[in-house]
Order: sequence, then C-alpha cells, then structure tokens
Amino acid sequence: MAIDREQIFLFPGETLVDTVFEKGIRFDIVKRDEAIWCGTLGYAANLTDEPDIQGLIAGYEALASVEKRKLVSPDWSGCLSISYWPGGEAPHGIMFMQQVAATEQDERYDVYKTPASLYIRIHYDSAEVPEKLLGKGQCQVFELYGPIHELAVKQGYEAVSPAGIEFEYYGPASCYAYCAVKEKI
Repeated sequence: MAIDREQIFLFPGETLVDTVFEKGIRFDIVKRDEAIWCGTLGYAANLTDEPDIQGLIAGYEALASVEKRKLVSPDWSGCLSISYWPGGEAPHGIMFMQQVAATEQDERYDVYKTPASLYIRIHYDSAEVPEKLLGKGQCQVFELYGPIHELAVKQGYEAVSPAGIEFEYYGPASCYAYCAVKEKI
C-alpha cells in the first residue's frame, strides 16, 4: 500500500506537533508516547566501537518464527540506535525490533522502552529525499540522521540525553528516520 506523500501518516501513539520544510523536504515534528520495542539488542564493548550488528541481525532473523505479543504495527520493523547522537556518554547500542504493547515477551527476545518524547522525522519515500538533502540519488536511512540533526539545531532542539534515541522504521512501501529531541534551554 503506497502512502500519499502529502498525507501526514501517524503511527499509534503519535501526535503531529509541527511540519517544517528544509530544501523542499518535509520534516515532521511528532510527539510519541512511551514505546516498547521487542527484538535483539546489543551494546558496544567501549565508547568508540559499534555493537556486533551482523550478529544482532542474525539473531533477529533466527527469531522470526517466535511470536511477538501485542504487535502495534505488524507490517513495520526497524533498527533502534541508542547513544549515537550525543556521543561519548555511553556505549552505542543497536536493536533490531518491532513495536509491541506488552513487556511480557518470549525470553529469547530483548525488550527496550523509549520514553515519551518529541521526535523529528523524515519520510524516505523517493530519490528526491537523498538528492535534495545529501546530493545523491540514494542513501542508507541512517544517513538521514545528519540532516535531521542539522534541522533540529536550526529549530532550537537538541538531542535527548543521557541516551540519544534514533530509529529507522521500515514498512511495506517506504520508511521513516526518527531522532528524539528536546527544546534547548
């Protein structure tokens, strides 16, 4: 199912706060309720390296047949990045996940909660997004965090700390990149 580019699509627990255009691309500022994520989670061994991403993906794929209880958006899955944006405060974490409405899950899964927060997001649904924001025809979704960070600063926001949260959310026809933000004091 294709998503109308002009329509504001909101996931359960999201409220649109504002829409900002930068370089002709729409950025949504949304308030998200606390979210529960179910999947495979790992952290780097130190403050500079990344977790074992390939091992986490393999672990997540190996659990594909294991039920996740109370899926919120069954057609959507993603990658949650923890403590990348603020940098240096804690080891980087990665989680391959889906959103659920229950913390009680099969013991083979990891469960992680993100607090209610404002997020700035980009809908990556065409080559126009990386062309206008990054000057190239395609990109990895995580590359859109840079333009989100730049816009956040211009709009008077900063990373939520101590654990900055960013996530890529993939659906049947497109994906979104989200960064948690708070107003600068």
